[in-house]
Amino acid sequence: MKVIDVHAHIFPKCAGITDGAPMTGDSYGRVRVGTQLRQLAPPAFEQTRSTPETLLAYMDWLGIDRALLMPNPFYGYFNDYIADAVKRWPERFKGVALVNAIKGRQAADELESLYRNTPLFGFKVEVKSTFQCAPQLHMASEELMPVWECVNENRQSAFLHLFTDTDIVDLKLLIRRFPKITWVLCHMGADACFAPYARREAFGELLELMRTHSNVYMDTSTIAEYFYNNIGEEYPFPSAVARIREAAGVAGAEKLMYASDYPGMLKCATMEQLLNTTKKQCGFSGEELELVMHGNAERLFFHD
Repeated sequence: MKVIDVHAHIFPKCAGITDGAPMTGDSYGRVRVGTQLRQLAPPAFEQTRSTPETLLAYMDWLGIDRALLMPNPFYGYFNDYIADAVKRWPERFKGVALVNAIKGRQAADELESLYRNTPLFGFKVEVKSTFQCAPQLHMASEELMPVWECVNENRQSAFLHLFTDTDIVDLKLLIRRFPKITWVLCHMGADACFAPYARREAFGELLELMRTHSNVYMDTSTIAEYFYNNIGEEYPFPSAVARIREAAGVAGAEKLMYASDYPGMLKCATMEQLLNTTKKQCGFSGEELELVMHGNAERLFFHD
């Protein structure tokens, strides 16, 4: 079966920000956040970087045909690195654009330039990393409207990592205001649904949004890690499987896309286990599986 991974990360080094402090690469998969040393990826990532060549080796090994290269200010701003990988392997990769949204009009102009002059598309927002240096702003702040207008006018996709109830409120406003955007909720709603502080009703609210709006989707990445961290659950990740099945039951398999969140997820599962959590454990019918593992992503992102 063809497989498309819609959420994989490459980066030449770690030069991001998290918890209000700079994050820099150390060695053996570790990073420094302020004075703390943290494990970002397995120790096999000796230089704490994620190259396209290493990702391709995993893909070839496990039969993953294509991948969507997902940026994140958590790692740093590496549009050129991602664009270069897409140019070198256009048959395997497609890359998402990243700009610093808090810059408003300047960010919109930069995004427009990326659309016109590079192979990158779409726009990624990881809310915590994006706004931690500007806590007075949030996704639906008026200062950010030029960015969303650019994404909307170009009929692009927005990939969102949500953290709080405010993010969910913002999402509902943005969906109504910008109907030409394809909205992808990364990590099945992420921290807004699965962090220890999250409301139990939040996941259902996002599923209802997905059910009632033709342009709202979810990727399955990282859902297993929340239960791994919260309750120590390991592969085959029954709680994660239950959430994936619940989403398919409410909104349909046509609204879900397989994703790994490579390489960070390799701390709690192998790449093969991440693949099989969705491919083998969810009990999808053959038609459902085709949609989730490649069909939906092919229709939305790899149709050219």
